[in-house]
Amino acid sequence: MFTLFKKVLKSIALVPMVLALSFLGLAILMASVEINYSDYDFLSYLVIQDKADAQFIFSFIIGGIFTLTIFSYTMVMNVLNRNINNYSPRLVPLLLSEKHHQIILGFTSGTIIYAMVLSLTTVSDSTAFYSEISAAIGVVFSIISVFLFIYFIHSVSQSIHINYILKQVYDKTEDTLLQQDKTHHAFKILEHIEQHKHVVKSMRLGYLHQPNYDRLLNLLSSYGLKMSIHVLPGEFVHMGDLLFSYDNPLEASKLKNIRGCFAISNDVPLDVPEIGFKHLVEVSVKAASPALNDPGTSKAAIDYLTQLFLVRHTIAHFEHKAMILSDQLSRPNVSNKALEDYCFLEMDRYMKDDPLLSLQLIKARQKINA
Repeated sequence: MFTLFKKVLKSIALVPMVLALSFLGLAILMASVEINYSDYDFLSYLVIQDKADAQFIFSFIIGGIFTLTIFSYTMVMNVLNRNINNYSPRLVPLLLSEKHHQIILGFTSGTIIYAMVLSLTTVSDSTAFYSEISAAIGVVFSIISVFLFIYFIHSVSQSIHINYILKQVYDKTEDTLLQQDKTHHAFKILEHIEQHKHVVKSMRLGYLHQPNYDRLLNLLSSYGLKMSIHVLPGEFVHMGDLLFSYDNPLEASKLKNIRGCFAISNDVPLDVPEIGFKHLVEVSVKAASPALNDPGTSKAAIDYLTQLFLVRHTIAHFEHKAMILSDQLSRPNVSNKALEDYCFLEMDRYMKDDPLLSLQLIKARQKINA
């Protein structure tokens, strides 16, 4: 259930769908409730009594907004294609998850749905009633859509720049680091993860997302359990892999509740802090390749990566390979040293022959470990 709920919340279709359904509900409401708008002075200026005029306006709105929508998202596909070719395909979920783009899509799609539904009332012979201000409201929605389109052009033109993308990756990763610090403020150092008597294996294939630690700790406290997680969040989990273990027998319903705290899917686990580090490494390595030969981008990625390591070093639990949370939950962890070795080993391999970038890597490691 947690996997499905998290997938719905993270879906890029959620916000556009909610907005589009809201416009559909407004259109149905206006078509169903008969009100004489001419009786209200502040609405009388919006009244269009001729059905033919209203039908023309709705047709114009549908055609115009369709054109804007198609043009807008053709631009999005071009930008995504460019970023995939030049940087990393793993940046795509981050770019698509921007809420303002989803709001624009939802508003423009909702305007089209609104105009389509209410245009039916202007051509229907079954009833003489139609909402006399619906066409004027549609014009207002269209004007707003045009302004949103102008903002969209500005936003997409920004997202082409690699510095903007790298800053997004940095901000997202820093936010996940600080969020994890809130749930891991009370911890104890652990040498290794203990395997308890009762084990639970994965029934799904994919990447393990960040567990819902707050809910998990509450469940363990109420059930009187001790539990160990055996897979690092962000790692790929095969079917049948050991996921977690616990000490006392559990009813099926309670075990289902605990399983619900773990989300495994094929989506990139952007809620895991280490994923942002890996993305920056991928961008820096690809930019340093002979195909792109863009040392400036590699240097910028290394600079952001260095700052993330400095932030990570200020959070105590990242110094250790394993920990216990609230005396009930044990979990593995990627220590600062392990992550640093992974990131710089990968970059050293591709940048060792570049005098500028190899020097930049040396300076970065010295700054991190100062």
